[in-house]
Amino acid sequence: MRQLKVMFLLAALLGGPMLSRTIAQESFLLASADEYPTLRSMASANDYLDYKKKKKKKKKDSDYVLKDHLWYGAGLSLGFAGSNGASVFGLGVSPMVGYKIVGPLSIGPRLAVEFTSEKYAGYKAFNMVDLELSLFARVRVFKGLFVQGELGTVSDQYLTGNSQGQPVKTRQTRPAQYLGLGYNFANGEGGFGQEIAVLYDFYVADDVYTTQTPFQFRVAFTYGF
Repeated sequence: MRQLKVMFLLAALLGGPMLSRTIAQESFLLASADEYPTLRSMASANDYLDYKKKKKKKKKDSDYVLKDHLWYGAGLSLGFAGSNGASVFGLGVSPMVGYKIVGPLSIGPRLAVEFTSEKYAGYKAFNMVDLELSLFARVRVFKGLFVQGELGTVSDQYLTGNSQGQPVKTRQTRPAQYLGLGYNFANGEGGFGQEIAVLYDFYVADDVYTTQTPFQFRVAFTYGF
């Protein structure tokens, strides 16, 4: 019996450190599971983050951006003439904005403002302003070649004689009906470009009382077309 007690005592003395070490390891593993993610949890978290990034990028790529559908332009005109005691100076600007609907088709507004000063011997200078507001539709046919149709309203100032035969300013408002061809040297690649166009005004052509030419020649600078 005394030998058995001694054996139990030795077992307790020898097994105590091993038991304590086992308990400590189990406690550390439990604490690690509570405080730190496992490898599987880390992998799941990384997969979730990658999914969120891809979803966000896909949403960003599909977002509608208005400026990506717009192009801008501005026409300039400058002229001077003089003969037989008379001189004429003209300066004009015509901004426009196009909206790309689908493919090569775009529409938009165009505003033209032209200042004219006419001087005749014996009279003070006559300063006049012409205005034109229109809506155009443009189709790019091949590279920079385009066809453009345009409907609008023109308000012109010009000189006429009164009952005493003196020149006076007057204003006339009429429709505008353009159709023509043009070429943009940006070749439809966007960025900055220059363009030339020749348009035919059907309203002027059918007006038997006017001496204006129905042809209109335009030079403009564009961005994004």
